[in-house]
Amino acid sequence: MLENKSILIIGANGTIGSELVSFFESKGHNIFTTTRNTNSVSDRCFFLNLSIDEINLQKFNRNFDIVIICAAITSQKFCLNNRELSWRVNVENTVKIAKGMREAGAFIIFLSSNAVFNGELPFVNSQEKATPTTEYGCQKLEVENQLLKLQHKISIVRFSKVINQNMTLVNQWIVNLKMGRRITPLDDMLISPVPVSFAVLVLYTIVLKEFPGIVQVSSNQDITYADFARYIASKIGVDQNLISPISYIDQGFENVSKNTTLDGSALTHLGLTSPDVWKGIDDTFGFHYNE
Repeated sequence: MLENKSILIIGANGTIGSELVSFFESKGHNIFTTTRNTNSVSDRCFFLNLSIDEINLQKFNRNFDIVIICAAITSQKFCLNNRELSWRVNVENTVKIAKGMREAGAFIIFLSSNAVFNGELPFVNSQEKATPTTEYGCQKLEVENQLLKLQHKISIVRFSKVINQNMTLVNQWIVNLKMGRRITPLDDMLISPVPVSFAVLVLYTIVLKEFPGIVQVSSNQDITYADFARYIASKIGVDQNLISPISYIDQGFENVSKNTTLDGSALTHLGLTSPDVWKGIDDTFGFHYNE
């Protein structure tokens, strides 16, 4: 019974982690978390800072049945410009925790990314050779490779961009568009947005089944950020002439994928299918969805 299992969520303050905590707690499950805020430490919330060189697993004064690793530095720019720090957080200490928890008997769920691929193929298969083109993608792939050596009781979940209603970029678009201000979304950077509610459902189902292996999650198509912005504008009823798309080249991005969709066939084993991109946006931001 899941109710009798102890579940540790590492990175409980992030987009996915915070939603996971709320979801599990709403169902009465036995949840433990980590925090970098010393004022939030309790008997169910442990202090953990992955940027610290030494990771002492003995601070977790119990064994866990399931450990979900959500914590990471996800900014591609930051990973590129701060390789030593981001490698320590995203690779070295993440692997230490995962291996240590696995050795103690826990089922490990690691949140990875479509960035492990070069973006040349749409709906790329999970068994396709991973050839990342960004520092962030290289870091995620390194953790994947280390964890897959453990062979069992490991689940790697590759997500494309996960969105929620507090997504700063989109909310800034909405505020500016309603005030008649021009916005400049990228017209040559793609996104295959996954609603955080769906991401949580996937992870919850993996926990229920203790489903091992690689699971890939994206929406059912790619759109550009400019497409995203135009759709938002249409939903809030503002002039689309306020949208002036620009290129990622002018924004200093390391690299941009030609495709961000992933083959989601493993979702069928969980009783799920890849979400529709437009319905996902509507559900996330509270818009009415038109078939």
